[in-house]
Amino acid sequence: MKKIFFSILLFFTYINNSFAGDGGVTGLPASQLKKGDITIDDIPNIIVNATDFFIGIAGTVAVIFIIIGAYKYLFGSLEGNTDRGKSTILFALSGFAIAALAYFIIRFIIDNFAG
Repeated sequence: MKKIFFSILLFFTYINNSFAGDGGVTGLPASQLKKGDITIDDIPNIIVNATDFFIGIAGTVAVIFIIIGAYKYLFGSLEGNTDRGKSTILFALSGFAIAALAYFIIRFIIDNFAG
């Protein structure tokens, strides 16, 4: 029994190092932005960096509202009314799906049509 337990424990606690790949988008130096020295070639990078920032915000807000919806669902089940919790979770998931879809559309357009 101990061998099985430790085998399962080892299987679930084994950590494999992984490294994120570079997306190929570089930011603009702050000095270039302060001077206003931006060319037409820098605009796709600015758009990608802005969408990366906003998708992070949207993900954070979605997780917060999913947690709020879970609490509404939990406490609503005590009173027999779980509709508010379900709708909060559904709206949070649909809002994040729309934000993610917008992110993928913008990335597709910039990767395929911006030089």
